[in-house]
Amino acid sequence: MILPFALPPVGSLPGEAIRGAALGALFLAIFAAAELWRMARHPDPEWTRKLVHVGGGLAVAPIPWLFGSAWTVLALGAAFAGILWGTRRVGWLRSVHGVARRSEGGIYFPVSVCALYLLAHGRPLFFLVSLLVLVVADTAAALVGSRYGRLVYPVEGDRRTLEGSAVFFATAFLCVGAPLLASGTTEPVAAVLIAAQLALVVTFLEGISLRGSDNLVVPLATLYLMVKMTPHDAAWIGSQLAAQLAITGAVFLLAIRLRFVRASGAMALSLTLYGAYSLGGGAWLVAPGLCLGAFLAFRAASARRAPLARVGFQVRAMFWAGIVAAVLFIANNALETLVPAAFRPGVRDVLYVPFVGAVAAQLAALCLALVEHRRGAPLARATRLTAAGAAAAGFALVVPAALAVGTGGVTAAGLAASAGICFGSLALYRGTRRVRGTSHTHWDGRLQALSVACATALVLPLHLHAIGVV
Repeated sequence: MILPFALPPVGSLPGEAIRGAALGALFLAIFAAAELWRMARHPDPEWTRKLVHVGGGLAVAPIPWLFGSAWTVLALGAAFAGILWGTRRVGWLRSVHGVARRSEGGIYFPVSVCALYLLAHGRPLFFLVSLLVLVVADTAAALVGSRYGRLVYPVEGDRRTLEGSAVFFATAFLCVGAPLLASGTTEPVAAVLIAAQLALVVTFLEGISLRGSDNLVVPLATLYLMVKMTPHDAAWIGSQLAAQLAITGAVFLLAIRLRFVRASGAMALSLTLYGAYSLGGGAWLVAPGLCLGAFLAFRAASARRAPLARVGFQVRAMFWAGIVAAVLFIANNALETLVPAAFRPGVRDVLYVPFVGAVAAQLAALCLALVEHRRGAPLARATRLTAAGAAAAGFALVVPAALAVGTGGVTAAGLAASAGICFGSLALYRGTRRVRGTSHTHWDGRLQALSVACATALVLPLHLHAIGVV
């Protein structure tokens, strides 16, 4: 991007120091203005907080053109993160910290700016777009949602509004599409499709982010998607958007009909499924799709025998249920993208088998928890036969079909690795529950995820050795 005005050379120590001092002074002036407004007019703290959010975002927008040294940006970020952390500890700067909800967004903001500067090095347009989505779209959604929002959906004790999310989507679409079109680096149709898909993804991410983490998640996700999508043509981007809309539509249709998840849970589930498809391909949707179908069928059968609580899962439950599988498909994509030379020719999707085993293990754990709920007794009283049956059902319903569509097909080594993860994780989960004695608490999902992760970590070296990777 060519600026319409000339800047003094960056990189020299005096120039960096002068620019850094000027930017620091501007930030302090923004804090002072917000505090004066709060003391003089006593507005809602959300308004003064958004003044700092927007003013700070606009102040840092030109830093790719202002600073040549990452150390200057990191020093400024550390200084203001320290100021925000310290003032919250001692009860100062109520214009930022005075909101009733618990939020770490003030700390996340300078961290995200520093991360964007480092990751978008050499791509100032991507830095600017990511920052605009964070500053403009997030602020517009918060203000419209708090003032005009009527259709509320809960997010783990917090609240969002459909009106606010709709405004976030529209604003994010413009924040991405307008700069891409103006830059001329992307063909117009592709720019519009990128803007639509990116806006949908980050709208869901903003909707499920807790305690201000959207200040970190939204800009980094925007930057990642910009890097991922801009090299492709309109046809590829359109196919990705169509797949995402199909997955999202199917998940929300099931959520409305069966009420097994709430809005935040449906957002998290659709993002996980689309992530598996986007990073791995269609085969990576088979295992989670079978898991979801089997779980819903088992849940319906259990409900006919004993009524189940009608409160649907929210984002935390979806996070713990899908975290191990998500780590595996992200790691598989990263390995093949960053270190393709580490694998011998013909070896692809090296983490597909562990992924399938982890999904089957999660299904078995969820079914075992439903058995406990139906019986109304602690899991410690569940028989070994019940646990083994849940593991066998999860294995049989997911593994053979999922392996059959994978690149390696159904092999004895793949079946053995998947079985080791599935049965091993159930043994760990059941044993941990017996020791902790927990029942129907937020810890249950964490114990399931920890058990699946430990079993996967134990089996993974053996699997990699069996396929000749290590």
